[in-house]
Amino acid sequence: MDHALHRVISFTVAGPFALDVRFDDGTRRTIDFRPVLYGELYGPLREVGMFRRVTIDPDAHTLVWPNGADFDPATLHDWPDAGTRMIELARRWKDQEERSRSRRNDPRARCRIIGIDCSTNDRETGLALAIRDNDGLRLLDITVGGRHRPAPFVLKEWLTDSEDTALMAIDAPLGWPRPLWTSLESHSAGSAIDTPADDMFRRATDLFVKKNIKKPLDVGADKIARTAHAALRLLGKLRGDLGAAIPLAWSPADVIDHAAIEVYPAATLIAHGIPPSGRRPSGFSLPGYKDKDKVRQRREIVDALRERMTIPERHVEALCRNDDLLDAAVCVLAAQDFLAERAVPPPDRCLAEREGWIWTALPQDATYTPSHE
Repeated sequence: MDHALHRVISFTVAGPFALDVRFDDGTRRTIDFRPVLYGELYGPLREVGMFRRVTIDPDAHTLVWPNGADFDPATLHDWPDAGTRMIELARRWKDQEERSRSRRNDPRARCRIIGIDCSTNDRETGLALAIRDNDGLRLLDITVGGRHRPAPFVLKEWLTDSEDTALMAIDAPLGWPRPLWTSLESHSAGSAIDTPADDMFRRATDLFVKKNIKKPLDVGADKIARTAHAALRLLGKLRGDLGAAIPLAWSPADVIDHAAIEVYPAATLIAHGIPPSGRRPSGFSLPGYKDKDKVRQRREIVDALRERMTIPERHVEALCRNDDLLDAAVCVLAAQDFLAERAVPPPDRCLAEREGWIWTALPQDATYTPSHE
């Protein structure tokens, strides 16, 4: 939902965990943050020394801490209302922490994985449901969105018919390049933009994947931006329908209730050495299995996937016929890599939380290049 832009211009300490915050429109808020200091990101701020290390980010114009914690300036500005919602979320984070400790002591803990090949067209949104436990990874169901069972309906059904934790692996960008919105924030029509196009339209994660695996589409410039918009609307609808936070996960320990990650099926296939036609691809070219007549290539990919997860016979032909379903199944494999800690984490967590991060393993013969220059 759109909201007014606000900037934090100054603050003073008003208590152990309280700040007196001033905004560019003259508004002043005295905020006691103690009720919201739970969870992986905000929990460390319950230590007074860490809380007092707060600063103002010169680009985002909001309060930030060294561990990457921050708050949307609009949330701070509207704290009398927004703070109530934050406190409710914090209660859930506290409960999640307690459940996380319990689950880590349970060797039979299960996790559902939902692969989502997102599209602006619901009928081209592929969905795959799998279960991961001590018996391995098993594909349970696959479907595409449609008029009678649109994707949000199917996902809500899958997320509510079990008490297992659930990780959604989404094939769509979940954020935009930071230089894009910082450059356009004060831009006027007709004025020059000094930021290079590659910096504006590519996220740090896009540059990482391009350098280590293959070039993804530029989220800020290509039509993939509409897919990103559709994915974020889908997540927003699920949060509203379920009354759940559905945060992005940054480690397997974050998958406490419902969580989501961004993945890229083409990168996952390459990382696993799965070629499109039975031969190892030359370099890191895009696997050619998308066209309708590429059934043989898709069948070979399905055969390779069956070495990594259990796929019932009844789903094999559908995966071979429909590349949207196949990509959703590959998203499941990407989530498995994330949960097994094979996927590479972001070198800059704070930036990744702004822009999003593609979770992918690397090919065995790839030389890891962590920089995002």
